[in-house]
Amino acid sequence: MARERLAYYHDVICRLYCHVDLPSYEDAQDVFRARVTQKPLGNLGVGDIAAPGLQYVRTSSDLSRTPSDEFLASLLVEGQASLEQSGRHTVQNVGDIVLYDTARAFKYSFSSEYRIILLKIPRKQLLCRLSDAERLTAIALNGQSTMGALAGAVIRGAADIDAELQPCAASKLAASVIDIFAASVETEFNGAKGALERHGDVLQKAKNYIEANLGDSELDVEKVSNAIGVSRRTLNRIFAAHGTTAARWLWQKRLETSHASLTEGRAQHIADVAMACGFSDFSHFSRAFKKTYGIAPNTLVKRRAA
Repeated sequence: MARERLAYYHDVICRLYCHVDLPSYEDAQDVFRARVTQKPLGNLGVGDIAAPGLQYVRTSSDLSRTPSDEFLASLLVEGQASLEQSGRHTVQNVGDIVLYDTARAFKYSFSSEYRIILLKIPRKQLLCRLSDAERLTAIALNGQSTMGALAGAVIRGAADIDAELQPCAASKLAASVIDIFAASVETEFNGAKGALERHGDVLQKAKNYIEANLGDSELDVEKVSNAIGVSRRTLNRIFAAHGTTAARWLWQKRLETSHASLTEGRAQHIADVAMACGFSDFSHFSRAFKKTYGIAPNTLVKRRAA
């Protein structure tokens, strides 16, 4: 009986939204209880789903076999979930909203009993309002944020509409729901995008300053941060986001520049190259150079001259 109920539930989900696999199908317990409601609101589909912990997987083969072209916006009312799509992974807590694209593979997992309100949004209707929608899937819109709370209230409101509406009124309400949802997502994530752009500017300023002052043997992170007007902590955090540290990048740049100078014969003497790149200790420079490039600087110069 449980297996039959799960099979029926699986069929309903595939018909209403898109074809997915349920890897936990074989693990069905003796009792399987779920509830799915779906109603139209203009060109939107507004669903309310409650089910035990399941995993929904849409594979690349599903895309060609059973194509679909909508976006789904899911508000988590109960439980906890995680979503993977396009190389991104996010955890969804109660109140959070996630967006996913039925035209791409995804994995939507619920660890225990859950309830979601699910908007089915026509692709063109969302993209004309949120052009970055395809790059904003599998990123949780925090329900505790101002924009997340606003979007959540609108989605709940759409689910609470019980009255029979005239087509014109339903279309206007649907457009308003999409407008507010798209604006909330854009406002929330454009702020994050702006922060990333600012960090990119700081990173480039730091690199430019380092490159322009490589000959300063006393150049360090403190000097760089003071010169570009950010704290040392902020500078290190920005470099860390790119898999390195400011000090390591400075060190690597000194070695890279010295290696290029010696390889291309820009200077007559190795000591001049070392000093021009900020090395005050010649023996230290030689050891670091050989450790990095597997050859001593004087050997490199001799090979180039041969």
